[in-house]
Amino acid sequence: MENTQIQKRTIAQFLNVPSTQKFLEETLSDKKGEFISNLIAITDSDENLAACDPAKLMKCAMNATALNLPLNKNLGYAYVIAYKAVPSFQIGYKGYIQLALRTGQYEFLNAVEVREGELIRNKITGEIKFLGEKPENKVVGYIAYLKLRSGFQASIYMTEAEIEAHAVRFSKSYAYDLKNKTMSSKWSDPLDRPKMALKTVLKGLLGTYGLMTTELAKAFDSDDNSENEIGQRVVEDAEIIPQSEPTETPKKVKI
Repeated sequence: MENTQIQKRTIAQFLNVPSTQKFLEETLSDKKGEFISNLIAITDSDENLAACDPAKLMKCAMNATALNLPLNKNLGYAYVIAYKAVPSFQIGYKGYIQLALRTGQYEFLNAVEVREGELIRNKITGEIKFLGEKPENKVVGYIAYLKLRSGFQASIYMTEAEIEAHAVRFSKSYAYDLKNKTMSSKWSDPLDRPKMALKTVLKGLLGTYGLMTTELAKAFDSDDNSENEIGQRVVEDAEIIPQSEPTETPKKVKI
């Protein structure tokens, strides 16, 4: 705990260095104070972040500011997480929904968990029929769905088993947890795991069929792949269900 306290002071000292202050003023202007407060707050609440290099931590946090996403883990839009004292910036599934809706091109966009008995899917046409909520039943998968203003619709569905295989395959921290019976990854946390699964299907859907603005494409680039949840890899595991042909070709983002 003592080492953590020392590192926290180091972060505060780093932010108060004249050159850092000048950089933040030139980059963030009137948002500088809020940024510093948020950065100190997330290190105060996470000793793993407090142990990270202050310059790298600041760089990660600035990604959220550049995308105008609140860096508050309770809101679920964006996070800075640490693995082996290395910070990384990650966008939550709510953050991707927010960025996509800003484009003005989406009529509807969502990602939800699917419980046993809630959906019927036609394997030939890909048509999905919602049978009603079954909150008492177990979660069997996750689905992301979009509808563009052009009328184009698409969805990606992954079973719980496919989500687990994806996490094991692409998350080094989760693989480490399984091997060593630790809890270093969000995939290992019962509260965070559903959010990670929702992000997996949603990012896969947007990366494959989404209409990209510069801001949304920048989000894909900024979102660290420490968990390796890139859309292209998600598509390898997921079942892609296009419901209609687009009236304009969606622009794929290179990730």
